[in-house]
Formats: sequence, structure tokens, C-alpha cells
Amino acid sequence: MSVERIPIANVYYLLCYAWRHVEERDLVQLDALSELERVHDLLGKVLFEGTFRLARQGCDRGYREVREELAGIRGKVDVGRTVKRALRSRGRVACAFEELTPDVLHNRILRSTLSALLRVRDLDGDVRAGVRSAYGKLAGVTDVRVTRRMFDRVQLDRNRRYYRFLLSVCRLVHELLLVEERFGNYRFAGLTDARMSTVYENFVIEFYRREQDRFRVNWRGRTIRWSRDGTHEDERPRLPRMEADVILEAKDRRIILDAKYYAEALGGRFGGKLRSDNLYQLLAYLRNREATEAPGPVHEGILLYPTVGQAVSARVRLEGHKIQARSIDLSKDWKDIHDDMLQIIA
Repeated sequence: MSVERIPIANVYYLLCYAWRHVEERDLVQLDALSELERVHDLLGKVLFEGTFRLARQGCDRGYREVREELAGIRGKVDVGRTVKRALRSRGRVACAFEELTPDVLHNRILRSTLSALLRVRDLDGDVRAGVRSAYGKLAGVTDVRVTRRMFDRVQLDRNRRYYRFLLSVCRLVHELLLVEERFGNYRFAGLTDARMSTVYENFVIEFYRREQDRFRVNWRGRTIRWSRDGTHEDERPRLPRMEADVILEAKDRRIILDAKYYAEALGGRFGGKLRSDNLYQLLAYLRNREATEAPGPVHEGILLYPTVGQAVSARVRLEGHKIQARSIDLSKDWKDIHDDMLQIIA
């Protein structure tokens, strides 16, 4: 399913859940997204609105070491440099001191990302104006060439969740930017199906982790062991890893849920059949988890597909397991999507 078919407001909510930043989703009101159609315009708007908010609250600052030749003493005197450069004869002293400044790594990434967005030729006009204004609010912060390693070097405490959210947006921007060598501008690669598959899977995990309390959401320990069935121990490492997307467990139900992102949810010549590979995979999960876990309710399976303007609802029973293929229509209003997600596991 092409991401272009999903309303941009819903793309925003998917990303907020996938990044585990649902609390920050109200940064941009849905009404403000109604006129946007492209992902890079969405990301630009989120960043400039976020920067405006940071400017109002006061951007993060940090200490950095500064070395200068001064007429007076500040901080520590660098005796070696003072002597080597004969500064005393000129009435100056080499000093090293710490200065509180907004020119810290996370602000550098934010300002540099805004700078990069200004070089995207087809950025929405209103978004461009907002990005330019936000860039100006970070005056005094150094522009840098952003790399993946920079994001790993940023250290933020738990009280800086808002910064973490904006850095998640910055990371995605830089992952999608493509340089147009001839003109030195950028264009966006767009969200591929592979990337959206990961976003959708993480959205499903986080949604059920946050929005319901009946089931325990087992997403860290979702690796499923193979039943032994006589396989020699030396040969077991050759077996492929089985890892479900989400395992939901309650006293009376156990559900293995696989989130599947496809252009078309159903297969077959006329698009009306369940996809055989999805079904076989889910059945393998159900068989083996049933055989290797403690006794309890019989495992159920759900194949959950995102669609736009299409409904999928199929129920079968295989080898004693209830299996459903269901869909979430991402063209709906978000409240309806929320309700449909909960109804699927009711």
C-alpha cells in the first residue's frame, strides 16, 4: 500500500506511536495538516512548530570549554600558551573557561536539519516560511554536516522527551534526503514500503501497549522456540529464528498477532484469498508456541493488514487454532482507527 494514499495526519500519528512519542503528538493540530499532502512537508511543519515551542520555553544549553586570549583572567590560566606566545608583554593572558551556550549537539542537529529543508526545492511555501523563521530562532548554533553517528552521541535525560521526539524527526529527514549533485539542493526519497512496514509494525506494538489493559503485551520476549520433535541439539542452530510482531496474553486468551504491510492485503487471481505465506508462517508460530509454552488457553492468530478504503475480515480454524485476517483502514478518522484497533482484539 502506497504511503501517498494515507492521509498525512494519519501518517503523523503512525510515526508518533512507532517512535513511542504519543505524548508529543499534539505538537501539531490535525487541522493544520489538512492542506499538506507530502511527508517532507509534514516533517518540516513538525520541526518548525517544535522549534518555536523550544524558543518560547528556552532552548537547551550546555557548558563547553572555550580558550581565549584575554586582557584579564577568566577561569584557568594556560601558562604554557601565555609564555609561548609572549602574551604578558602585550598585557594579555591565555585562559580556558567553560561557557554556557545553546551551541550543543542536539541543537546543532536541529538547526542543520532546518537548513537542509530550506534546500528542498519542492517544499510547501508556507512550510518553507516557517522553517526559515525557526532556523533564525536558533541563531548562535553552529550548522554541521549531520551524520548517523551524531544521533547516537546525543545524551538527553528523561525530562528531554520533547527533544528526543524532534531528533527522531530529524533522523528521518536525513535518512530520506537525496542530494542533487548538480544544483546542491535536496529532494526526498519518500517512505518506502520497507520503511513503512517497520513503522506499521512498531505502531501496532506501541498502540496495544498503551491503549488497552486487558492483555499483557509481550513484545520483548516474542521469540518463539521450535518444538523439539526429535531434532538433534547440534542441528537446532540451523533452524531459522521465529519472532512474532506482538504476543497478547490474558488469563483467558493468548493471541499471536502479525502486522503485514502490503500493497494489497489479499492475494490470489481476483484478490480474494488469504496470502499463503502469511498463513503458513502464522500457523508455524501457533503450533510451536503452543508446544513450548506452559499450558493455557489455545493460541489464536491475527493477521493485521493496513488498507485504504478496503475492509478485510476473514475467520478460519486450522489445527484447532482460530485465525483471523483483519484490516485497519488508514483513510478513516483517527478516532475510528483507534476504536477499530481495540475492536479487533475484543
